Amino acid sequence: MARTVFLSRPAGSGKTTVLRLSHDQKRTIWGRTAAIDTDQLFLMVDPGWDLPYDDARTALVLRQCVQLAQSFFGAGYENVLVAGNAIYDAFDLNPVIPDLLRLGRVFHFSLDPSEGAVLRRTADDPDRSPAHLLKELHHLLVKRSPWSVPVDNSSLTPLETLQKLAHLVQSGAGEIHGPLAP
Repeated sequence: MARTVFLSRPAGSGKTTVLRLSHDQKRTIWGRTAAIDTDQLFLMVDPGWDLPYDDARTALVLRQCVQLAQSFFGAGYENVLVAGNAIYDAFDLNPVIPDLLRLGRVFHFSLDPSEGAVLRRTADDPDRSPAHLLKELHHLLVKRSPWSVPVDNSSLTPLETLQKLAHLVQSGAGEIHGPLAP
C-alpha cells in the first residue's frame, strides 16, 4: 500500500538529513522510498528566498508534491516522504489530503528535537542565526497540531529517526483519514 509521510518542523530538526539517507538505507528499513523536500520546490519559483510568505505559492508547491507522489507510486515506490517547514497547517494541507488519500495512506509527524539539538545541528551553518532558529522553533511549538505526532529525535541519528518513523507508521500513529482540524 502506498504511503505519503509528511515531516514538519523548523530548520535544524533533521527533516532534510532524513530525506538524504541513501536509497539502500531507506529501502532496508522501509522499502522503496522517495523523498520530496518542499524547499527545493519553493526554490524553483523563488531561488533567493526573496519573496514574502504566500498561500498561493505554498498551495502550488503542495500540489506539485501530490503530482510527484503519484509519479513515484506509479513507478513502484511504496513510500514518499515529504518534508518542509510549511507543512504543519491544516489550511495548507487540507486541499491536497483528498488527492493523497486516493493514492494511499497519509501520515503526519513533527520532528521535535530539543533546543540544544537544533543549535548543535546548525552550529556550522553561518546562514542560520541561533536567535532566529530558536524563535522559529518556539513559533512552531505553539502551532503544533493535535493530528501531528511529535517525534523527539534529539538523541537519534537520521537512520534511527527513519526507523522510528517506520515503526510509528506501521503502528498507525499519525495517520490522516480526512480533512484536518484547524
